[in-house]
Amino acid sequence: MKTVLITGVNRGLGKELFRLFISEGFLVYGVLRNKVEAEKLALNLPNNGRVILADLSSDDSIATIQNAVEDSPIDLLINNAGIGGITFRLEETESDEIQELFNVHCLGVLRTTKALRSNLLSSAAPMVLNLNSRFGSITRQSLGTYQNIDVSYSYRIAKAAQNMLTNCLRAEFKDRIKFISLHPGRMKTEIAAKDADIEALDVAKKIVHFYTNGKFKEENGILELEKEIIEW
Repeated sequence: MKTVLITGVNRGLGKELFRLFISEGFLVYGVLRNKVEAEKLALNLPNNGRVILADLSSDDSIATIQNAVEDSPIDLLINNAGIGGITFRLEETESDEIQELFNVHCLGVLRTTKALRSNLLSSAAPMVLNLNSRFGSITRQSLGTYQNIDVSYSYRIAKAAQNMLTNCLRAEFKDRIKFISLHPGRMKTEIAAKDADIEALDVAKKIVHFYTNGKFKEENGILELEKEIIEW
């Protein structure tokens, strides 16, 4: 039985991925930080579903995840947890907001990957999917591709930083762990852009299909499923 760990399973894409991978027979760990939501999610879970209560914005989450997973090999890590920014102009943007999003989107990924380093390396074919965004592309930001869509400074900065982290991890773990930066598409979420047109369940089904059929591979950019490679 392959093992998957997914962060941010309290809602949206993370919740759908958690359910789908469980239904496919994987052993699935779901990470979230809200105690009430964790207790709800844990109710009536089958034996192959596990819930981990951890706040990825804190270094304490590293030990929490390690203690929950112990020495179980992790075949797939999906870093999905994320939050949105609320300010879109320089005069409104505060450093606290940028730090908050950087702490979740970039350092949260660092913490989970660090916690599971040994578990990933003990898998025969480990893979890490870092859920990113088209708005994390510095190239497209420079070209003005999305200039008509309001996206916060903090979100764009945090996602761009996550892409650099993905590349740093690739360089260190080359040929040992696959790291993929994945844009799920224009998905309808609480922090979605105005042109969002895809349901989270449909995206989750595509991700499960890609993984179970061995379609994921490292790309020189951000992969958008069944569409294109977005430049870093």
